[in-house]
Amino acid sequence: MSLSLALRYLNPLRTYFSVITLICLMGVSLGVMVLIIVLSVMGGLQKELQDRLLAFSPHLQVNYYAYPGMRGTLGDWRDLEKEIRKAPGVESTYAVIEDYALVDVHGAQRPCMFRALDTENELQMQELAPLLREGSFDLGVGENVVVSSSVAKMFGLSLDDTICVYTTRNFENVSSIYSQIDRALLVDRFPKEIAKLLEIVKKDRPVEKNQTVWSGLEVQTVISILDQLSRSGKLEVEEKQINAMWDLLPKVAFAKDGNQVAMPADITKRWVEAINALKVIDKNEEDLKAMQTIKSLVLPKDLTVIGIYQDTKHVACPDLFIPLEIGQELQGFQDDYIQAIAIRAENPYDLKNVVDAVYNQLPGIALEGASWKIETWMDRYSSWFSLIRQERMMMSFVLSFIGLIAAFCMMAVMFTVSIQRRKELALMKALGATPWQVVRVFLWQGVIIGIAGALLGVALGLLALHYRAQIHMFLKVMGVDPFPMDFHGVEIPAEIDPAEIGTQALQAFVMVVIASVVPALCTAWQDPAKALRSM
Repeated sequence: MSLSLALRYLNPLRTYFSVITLICLMGVSLGVMVLIIVLSVMGGLQKELQDRLLAFSPHLQVNYYAYPGMRGTLGDWRDLEKEIRKAPGVESTYAVIEDYALVDVHGAQRPCMFRALDTENELQMQELAPLLREGSFDLGVGENVVVSSSVAKMFGLSLDDTICVYTTRNFENVSSIYSQIDRALLVDRFPKEIAKLLEIVKKDRPVEKNQTVWSGLEVQTVISILDQLSRSGKLEVEEKQINAMWDLLPKVAFAKDGNQVAMPADITKRWVEAINALKVIDKNEEDLKAMQTIKSLVLPKDLTVIGIYQDTKHVACPDLFIPLEIGQELQGFQDDYIQAIAIRAENPYDLKNVVDAVYNQLPGIALEGASWKIETWMDRYSSWFSLIRQERMMMSFVLSFIGLIAAFCMMAVMFTVSIQRRKELALMKALGATPWQVVRVFLWQGVIIGIAGALLGVALGLLALHYRAQIHMFLKVMGVDPFPMDFHGVEIPAEIDPAEIGTQALQAFVMVVIASVVPALCTAWQDPAKALRSM
């Protein structure tokens, strides 16, 4: 009886659909559909970008720190690479060099991040191939480069174009050299101090057992002058002479508790030679040498564009991919040095055991303060993953209000039906119907609309995801681009998770059923006599 009445109330005019029922059904369906579409697209975007990260980012990166916070370079890295490959879970290894450089194209300039690739690592090159938009990743050992789509768009680059790359390391050296050219010699900036130093050094002192005795005040004055000269900017040849004078001081000279200090007998002669060497430095000659050094430093590398890959604005992607040898030249590495060793793991999502195994393969370090540090791709992009998770949570929370609004609409409809059918329901109770039978009339309506709305919402959501490319193209033709390729770097992705779809459908069903129970309880326990009295 309850089910029969529920069906009749859902379609009281015996038409194909009741307008009120249709409104409730579409409210639930649209809520489920929107949630499924948005969460699936967000999940697909996360997976697509994660795959891209794993394509050009190391799963693990082994860094050497000569001092805390200061990453050092690695020499003889090929032997270390072989040892790391022996660790369980390691699939392959390759060298890493990355830094910023200034790119010049026909006078237009922009700082870009480059990453040097070991082109001999075939697995790494295969992972990068799907990112290509046009061209090839076959960098070889020539002066070639693969640029990002952002850089290509900014400079108007196409295949076979040439770009000039200036390393920022050179600019640091150039800045130092230019400051050296503008700086006067020590003898011109500190004439009184050098004269005082020469006066103390040349003072006549008796020699006993190849030693001379200096007063503590004289030693402290000399150390103070040398310290002042050392802290000042100077030429390389000046620094050499100052360091030579420091090296001649015995350890006892730095003790502050003595009135007299025994100094080597030959310190006077050698210090006088160093001071005289400072006085005869030819500033013009040193400046000329510095300018010749600049000429050899700032020559750019002319690289040919052989490929353009699609980047994304969601995460920091390299602007340039270049061969390892070019990267070493840009960094100024004279020998076969690199910055770090990258590792590709067999399972990039379970790296704890791999990290421990790699640590066991690394050699010990005798230098105090030096250490090895292994960085995972999850550590490097942890802030990005946290942002994506928070965005999905907020979208799920906000869009769930659509289902909640549909549930309130359902509740309003049930209250309307209960008022319209108040006398019929009172007559049922007068004829012996129990309150629970009355409740089940409304409960059945909620169950039917909840199941039908959830299933229809799932069907519409999956249909929209299947034809998402066509819908996107239609919206672009209409002048609206909800998923711009230049920003996201991928076409509209989708990750269909059956568990998530089932959760959203069940959530909508539960809300609708609860919304239908509230007016049912209010109606079931009304007094039938009061309702029938007005008939």
